[in-house]
Amino acid sequence: MGKITTVDSDAEDNVPLINSLNALNTPADPSPASEQLPKLEHPSVSRIVRAGPPLGADGKPHYLIDDIPDNEKMRLIRESGLLKKYAKSKDKGRGNGSDVDEEDEAFEYMEEHMYGEDEEEKIPPWMDALIYTVGLVAIYGLFEALVNQQYNVDITLVDVLERMAKALGPIYFIVYLTQKYHHLRLVSLVMLMASCASGCYFIYLSLHSPRLGIMRRAPGLVTMWMYLTFMMEVRSAVISALVVVLFWILDPYKISL
Repeated sequence: MGKITTVDSDAEDNVPLINSLNALNTPADPSPASEQLPKLEHPSVSRIVRAGPPLGADGKPHYLIDDIPDNEKMRLIRESGLLKKYAKSKDKGRGNGSDVDEEDEAFEYMEEHMYGEDEEEKIPPWMDALIYTVGLVAIYGLFEALVNQQYNVDITLVDVLERMAKALGPIYFIVYLTQKYHHLRLVSLVMLMASCASGCYFIYLSLHSPRLGIMRRAPGLVTMWMYLTFMMEVRSAVISALVVVLFWILDPYKISL
């Protein structure tokens, strides 16, 4: 900062100006309040509020249920009726009395049923089968219209709806059984065999059957073949597709016909 020009101090008229200039030249006394100004600090990562439950000392999530004592947990289990179910399952498995003193096993049973039963079947089998049936009946009606159009046969919308209504019952019955018992190995094997049979029979009709047989049987066969292939596991679906392709390539009926 440059020098400030001073004025002659002998002149009485310049006394107020001289005093103001001296006040500007002398530094102000630093006050304690000005020295201790608050500093802005950047928030560290540890201060950031994270989403989800807090972590415990072992690094795992700490939920509110962990703060409940074991005796209180046992009381809640008894009131919920899970101990009775546990006792029945234990009697069936071991064939002895209903002694349920093992708290660890009771806790495991509680966790399995509290978190497993709700996710086991969210939709009843009959409702799930109804949803699939609506889509399959629509596909069946589409194939009915396409097959008749392929052979230049006039068909009205009323005729298609009547055939869809007739196919509704059998399709729902098959879908309901497969939806309810699809986890059984025997049902999975039957589905694989039915898929192979329907696919091969459709190929046989396309190659060797007159058009009347194709028009009557092809829509139902294609609908069931598509549904069974969709419901099976990947390996079973691949096996079914390979069997149908080999049947189409080899065509064991072409020599005899």
